[in-house]
Amino acid sequence: MAGHYTTASRRRIQEFLRNNCDRTVTVADIAFHLKETGNEVNLTTIYRYLDKLSGEGSVIKYAAEKGSQAAYQYVENGKKCDEHLHLQCVRCGCVIHLDCEFMGEISKHVKQDHGFTLQCRKSVLYGTCQKCTQRQKDS
Repeated sequence: MAGHYTTASRRRIQEFLRNNCDRTVTVADIAFHLKETGNEVNLTTIYRYLDKLSGEGSVIKYAAEKGSQAAYQYVENGKKCDEHLHLQCVRCGCVIHLDCEFMGEISKHVKQDHGFTLQCRKSVLYGTCQKCTQRQKDS
């Protein structure tokens, strides 16, 4: 019976991650959602499963800044997030993957003009997304 519970818990966690793949989430976000839907799961279970998914590459773990929680984002297989940069909105948490042709040009420029080979490894640039910028203008 305990094995079934673990499988069900993992399925619910992964479902939440997939449904929120356009933004980062914290363990507290996942725990709150599960509790609200009547599927309360132990925090240790959530942390362990996120670590497993992170190791498999289906979840990106963004390191926490001092005084805040680490954030996680579900990534579809084949996304190759270690090969491109990410933009993360500091207001809503949405993440944009910069896996476009332009990134190749940047890498080429940096290598040719600065003698430096880029390795992204979950590199994140922080700022404000277009939606949040527009909301701020409208208010």
